[in-house]
Amino acid sequence: MRPTDGAPNAVKDPSSRSRLKGGSRLPTVRSLARRFLVAIWPYVLVIGAWQAWVTLGGVHRLVIPEPGAVAFDIWSAPGEYWSYGWRTVLEAAAGLAIGTAIGVAAAIAVWFSRVLRGLLTTSMILLYSAPIVATIPIMAKVLGYTATTVLAIAAIVSMFPTFVLVNSGLLDLPAGSSDVFRSLGAPRKVQLLRLALPAAMPNFLVAFRLNAAVAFIAAVIGEYLTGVRGLGWLFALSFSRFDVDRAWGAAMVIIALSILSYALASRVEERGIERWT
Repeated sequence: MRPTDGAPNAVKDPSSRSRLKGGSRLPTVRSLARRFLVAIWPYVLVIGAWQAWVTLGGVHRLVIPEPGAVAFDIWSAPGEYWSYGWRTVLEAAAGLAIGTAIGVAAAIAVWFSRVLRGLLTTSMILLYSAPIVATIPIMAKVLGYTATTVLAIAAIVSMFPTFVLVNSGLLDLPAGSSDVFRSLGAPRKVQLLRLALPAAMPNFLVAFRLNAAVAFIAAVIGEYLTGVRGLGWLFALSFSRFDVDRAWGAAMVIIALSILSYALASRVEERGIERWT
């Protein structure tokens, strides 16, 4: 039976169908490529400037090696970088978790008690204001030159920002909401669970994003000064042996992992903000 003149004709040519499909995917590919170029161009610019400085400036390789030599060292010994990097990631993550938990607990305690407000706030400020480089040797004497000291260092740098931001969020309640809860006779614990903690969640996510990279760098510094095996120790050992390719390779891995931890924490923050706001 012949189709009527007014009915639309289906596309029967396979090549036309493939062109239509390809055309529908083309903008997506271009969008992904554009986003990739926007994200990667600053690093390409830095590496290009690095190579130009070494080549045109005549810098000795014991001072700054070429980017290609550093990349080749990372490529030739992935197991060593992975082993030390994984230890540093675990120590930083554990320290971040401990510091975050202590900061949240301190903020909740301050929210419940005015007496604890002055005590804990002053203690947090004194502990955080001490230079970390000066604090590490003291902590190492007390806790030992072990991974425990590295965990403590990462926890300390994560604790104060979490305490400050969560405490601010607990107090920044919607106008009149606390009066409504009090008029209904809600206990203090109910006000915390149903009102204060949800209000503080955006601030908590901001603290988590900020602390993710800082805790990692603190763990690296702790390894560098205490001799605990990790990327910081690998950098110190390679530098002392004048193995500049390995030392710079460790530094590049540290930078990459720090950026990655910040990016992942930013993604968690975005998802959390979408849910809690």
